[in-house]
Amino acid sequence: MMQLRFFSLVLCSLGALFLGTAAFADEILVDEPPDEFNEDWAPGEESTSPFHRQRFGDSYLERIENGQIFDVASEMISLFDALDWGEHETQQQKILNQLQRFRGAIRIALETPGIEGPLDLKAEQNIFIAELNQQKFGLHSLQMETIADASGEDVTGYFKGTSDEILLYEWVEDGDKVRLLLTTEQLRQWRLLENALSNLINDQVKLVSAANIMELKNAVERWENVLDKGYSMMPWESYLNGRWIDLPKRDFGPPDHQWIVMHPTLGLELSVDDLDESRVKEALHIEAIGHIWYRGRQLEDYAGISGTISFREDLDPGVGMIVHFKRNWNLGLTWHDVDEDPFLFFSVDLFNFAKQEIPKYKERYNGVKAMIEQ
Repeated sequence: MMQLRFFSLVLCSLGALFLGTAAFADEILVDEPPDEFNEDWAPGEESTSPFHRQRFGDSYLERIENGQIFDVASEMISLFDALDWGEHETQQQKILNQLQRFRGAIRIALETPGIEGPLDLKAEQNIFIAELNQQKFGLHSLQMETIADASGEDVTGYFKGTSDEILLYEWVEDGDKVRLLLTTEQLRQWRLLENALSNLINDQVKLVSAANIMELKNAVERWENVLDKGYSMMPWESYLNGRWIDLPKRDFGPPDHQWIVMHPTLGLELSVDDLDESRVKEALHIEAIGHIWYRGRQLEDYAGISGTISFREDLDPGVGMIVHFKRNWNLGLTWHDVDEDPFLFFSVDLFNFAKQEIPKYKERYNGVKAMIEQ
């Protein structure tokens, strides 16, 4: 009797084990990946997750407006860390590794010079996103990607090419079904958090607002007016201006002025007494020291002044001054003899074709253009 009872117990146990295994197999083997495993999935409004877009905004909006983005991101990551993924804890840990990297990138970006308190200025928002991208850890790092599984078939996953690479599913050998490597609920939790982090950066910081894009485009135009159409700089002027003039901290446009140092200028000198042809000669002026100020809404024009030394073959060296009254046009006065009347000097910026670029200016310009193209 006891043997029969024991045999029945074993059968029941084996049956339960079989049913449990079958149920587990049914849970992870499917004909095709559920919607959550595809890139175009979007959470429904019925979700009760704290990471859901609507509940995220209700919970954290005030703290974000107060500049507590780092604290909000940390709390969201802690909530994800507290989830129990059971046998999939390895995949959960890989996601957490990347989230901690992202959290660290946010902290570094918020400490960038030019950001003070809440990201309530467009320039601060731009600096923040640019710094995230410079660390090569912008929001794209958390987005779903197409990755090849062991059989070479394309599947979806995350963190491609890193030690934390995750596949969400894989094709079984016969190719008729896929094996889910996360449960649908686990993936939904992660994708809601990913969506919430995007909301944290994109929507609340408002980087992609139309007004901000227009501001970036205006900044690019100002840069092009200064770099391509501004007063030319010789190599030493490029070096000195790069050292003496800082980039604007609260604006992504260029500096609105530059120094002139030992700048050669070719032109014509003519007497102020008369227009005697013998008194009209080519002259080389060296602008010893001067300054240019860019003007106009888009810095499309400039004006400036400089002290000069003049050289011509028929007279002794002279001294004088040049006024840059309009883009590329210069007018000055030169005295070759203090006992005689001065000469008028007229020139254009002939060295514009050979202008030198300041590396940090070019880097900032390329950075602003890249933000528009993202």
